[in-house]
Amino acid sequence: MIIIADKFLSLLENNEKVPNVIVAWGEENYYKDAIKNAVEKAVCGDVPESDRSQQVFDGGVDFSALEEAINTYPFFSDKNFIIIREPQILNKEKGNQDKSGENKKNDIKKFADILSTVPEYTYVLCLCGKLDKRLVFYKTVSKFAAIVECSSIRSYSLKPWLDAQAAKYGARFDYKATALIMEYMSVTETVPLLLLQGEIAKLAIYAGKRKIWTDKDVAQIFSSLPEISGFALGNAIREHKLSKVLELLGVEQKNDRNNFIAVLARVSYEIRRLCKIKELTTTGTSKDIITAKLRMHPYAVQLYMQSCQKFSLRRLEKCLTDLNQMNMEMRLGGRQWPLLEEKLVMLLQS
Repeated sequence: MIIIADKFLSLLENNEKVPNVIVAWGEENYYKDAIKNAVEKAVCGDVPESDRSQQVFDGGVDFSALEEAINTYPFFSDKNFIIIREPQILNKEKGNQDKSGENKKNDIKKFADILSTVPEYTYVLCLCGKLDKRLVFYKTVSKFAAIVECSSIRSYSLKPWLDAQAAKYGARFDYKATALIMEYMSVTETVPLLLLQGEIAKLAIYAGKRKIWTDKDVAQIFSSLPEISGFALGNAIREHKLSKVLELLGVEQKNDRNNFIAVLARVSYEIRRLCKIKELTTTGTSKDIITAKLRMHPYAVQLYMQSCQKFSLRRLEKCLTDLNQMNMEMRLGGRQWPLLEEKLVMLLQS
């Protein structure tokens, strides 16, 4: 069975039969932790922790010890639960065609063979990073195990996850709250789900009996997230507030003189998005089409479309070109903070 993490967790929540061998792979640790907890709960149930037959193998896997753990009938419970974390053998499966490469292939085959003969009373959960679907281990194990892909989430795909998290507390995010979180997270390559989950737990405590969470709640609780300072700067640019932009740049420079590249990237990201939306609105593109094309929340698109009225496309394009030039020249010792301030003054001056 090949399945994505969300669907696999739903099956476990609905008390579906737990596969005896599960390989949870991918870069998103939030899902791997959730799968580990859900499988442990399903397999071990109410058995006290001291009575559980549970073993963990980290990194290097001793095949003899693994086979013994898998095939030894448990004494105090009726099930074995074995966790294999980041097995080194899978790090670089595709070896060279030399003796060590052949040994590597043999070890991977041995590992797969061990997992293929797991008895009914044993459950094995293998947690690992990237797996190449074209290679031996994946092709072999997918024939008898549950292969669960734990991929990171992009900000534009975050809404279902947010809805599910709020539902755990019997609550829901209102429209603006969801849009604000997605906008906060848009500055990241992938959403830090573990961090975000912690902030939602704080929000649930903060809101108390209120079960409709608003953008004001989100702004209050999420203010300490590192992504928020970048959002605040982008927001000030979008709202054409020059004094606020200069104030935030001053704070960024004072707090960490080594973060200029991150700030330049965030500013460039904001100007690039304004350019795209300004160009699309200039050609008469509708809000719905812009939303689909740029994979943004509709409310965020509405705010950007309003902000774009304060800018000319020519000035936005000139600023973006200047920022790209800065990015190239700074690596050769070019000016940084003062020059960035100058470029934003030129963009935002009345």
